[in-house]
Amino acid sequence: MDELANNGRRWQAPTPCPASTVLLGNPVLPVGEPRLEDIEAAALLRAFGSGNAALVAAQSALHESGDRVVERYHAAQAAIGEIDRFVAREHVAGARRAEQAITQFHANDGAESLRRRFLPPWVVWGVLALAAVFDVAFVGNVVQRIFGAGPSDLVYWIAYLPGIGMALCLLAAGHSLAEHLFRHRIWVTRSRRRGPLNPWLLLRRVFWHWRPEEQTRQEHDLPWARLAGPVVLAVLTVGVLAAGAYVRATQAESFSALASFQLVFVGLLVLLSVSALAVKVLSHNPYADRSDEVTRCISDLESQSKALTDAARIELVAHRKAWNNLQAAIVSAESEAVRTVEEACARILDDRGRRGMEGPLRLPLSVLRWPEEGAEPTAEPVLPALRLDIIEHARDLASRHDPQTLQDAFDAVTAALRQQFQPSAAAITR
Repeated sequence: MDELANNGRRWQAPTPCPASTVLLGNPVLPVGEPRLEDIEAAALLRAFGSGNAALVAAQSALHESGDRVVERYHAAQAAIGEIDRFVAREHVAGARRAEQAITQFHANDGAESLRRRFLPPWVVWGVLALAAVFDVAFVGNVVQRIFGAGPSDLVYWIAYLPGIGMALCLLAAGHSLAEHLFRHRIWVTRSRRRGPLNPWLLLRRVFWHWRPEEQTRQEHDLPWARLAGPVVLAVLTVGVLAAGAYVRATQAESFSALASFQLVFVGLLVLLSVSALAVKVLSHNPYADRSDEVTRCISDLESQSKALTDAARIELVAHRKAWNNLQAAIVSAESEAVRTVEEACARILDDRGRRGMEGPLRLPLSVLRWPEEGAEPTAEPVLPALRLDIIEHARDLASRHDPQTLQDAFDAVTAALRQQFQPSAAAITR
């Protein structure tokens, strides 16, 4: 019905448009009943795609964890190799053999052990140092007075050089005399047979018939004693010091009233040097030195072995931590992918429950695939799946770098090292 509008125009009621199948240039398909199977298949496809995407996203973390595992594995291998080389050199077994040889050699020493030391080494060296300082100062003062040199003269400082030479001679004489006197003392005191001795025989052996009969020694005995040279060197050294002391005593103006005591003064001046020689002679003991050396060697080897095993244990712990982190990353990536698919399946089952539908989930999808080259193509239903092979390389890496392999190698080398420390590993053949 047409009516007049306010502006004088005729108004006409709207009429519906004729049915059309084109909307803005795009065909509009007729809407039918939704197919539940397609909706479920699409949901599962998206879930599998998201799960595979999560596996791909985990590649970076897996690569980093794998690199740390390989790095720590090689570090642990290097630490175990250090222990293996230490064992192969057999330093521990050699030290244990030396220790047992010393113990066996001194088993029959009796109450007076040959390894007993008179004074500790630091006392001996302290006395020798004091004697050397005194001799340098004393001889230097004597030479300065002889040349009449003052502190401003070069000769004043050069005058200390004879004192340094005298101190070195004192050290050499003390060491040589102690060494040969110890050999002679051991030979005399440990000999099983002693012949007669009187002043005539003593003088004869000292000045003429030094060795009245042939002597023999065992392979492990101390070398022969040769006292002539050390005694002459010691006597000359002390004699020169005594001569210097006598010169110094005669030069003292205030000593004229005590001229009869000059020899006593000389004896006092050389007493420190003679005491240093005596202390060195009494404290010299090569048996004790050898025993102490072997003891220190074993102690050092124990410290070295402990340091090596501790370092290897640290590397083993670091590798196991890195390996556990890699395993955790693998499990986490798999769990995240599986969780995505399981949640999609759970939503589908929940929806089916609400709709009252039954039946298994089916995916009516198929693709053409060629299993082998040259084979005829076949159409078989291929269901979507999680691409767990994406992280297969991480599993292979974890399998190749299993911590148990390193632990077995570590246990083997440490067992060999402990065996070398056992007395049974140091058999003695004499």
